[in-house]
Amino acid sequence: MLGFLFKDKKLERSAHNLFAQIIEHTRQPVFYTDYAVEDSLDGRFDLMAMHMSLVINKLDQSAQEQPVSDLKRMLQEAMFDNLDLAMREVGVGDLGVGKRVKEMAEAFYGRIKKYQEHLKLHDRSKLQEAIHRNLYRERETSPGILDGITDYYLEQWQNINEYDLSGVLAGNVRFNLPTGIESDE
Repeated sequence: MLGFLFKDKKLERSAHNLFAQIIEHTRQPVFYTDYAVEDSLDGRFDLMAMHMSLVINKLDQSAQEQPVSDLKRMLQEAMFDNLDLAMREVGVGDLGVGKRVKEMAEAFYGRIKKYQEHLKLHDRSKLQEAIHRNLYRERETSPGILDGITDYYLEQWQNINEYDLSGVLAGNVRFNLPTGIESDE
């Protein structure tokens, strides 16, 4: 009779595990050194959103299944709870937190939509433009870095798509580290 409660707790743990794995991966120094992602709240947010989009894309492939849609919702809730906490920790006042998290939610969903759209169309050029606009906020970035991060994103997309859904539902996903960038010289 109470099985649904345990199932929800298990999915909630899975969502928190997935989110923790995303955050841990996006803290890898290579993103901020070799790939020139700005080491700021915005840069970290955009890198997290980029990786979240990969997991959400995987979940969207089976979204009609109830545990999958529940996990997707819980994963996003874990992310927004974390963003709320992060805003408070950097000193955003109670009145400003809701507004700032709402802005981040709109930005997040916009990024997810564009990344998924470009992946679905296999449009590398548009995907790279979206990454440049979002991850780098259109600041001048070398073609080698843009090509490298786009290649990395596409490799991760393939990697995550090959994951067994049961592993993702159990809260397990592994991202590969970027292999490096080609020199512009």
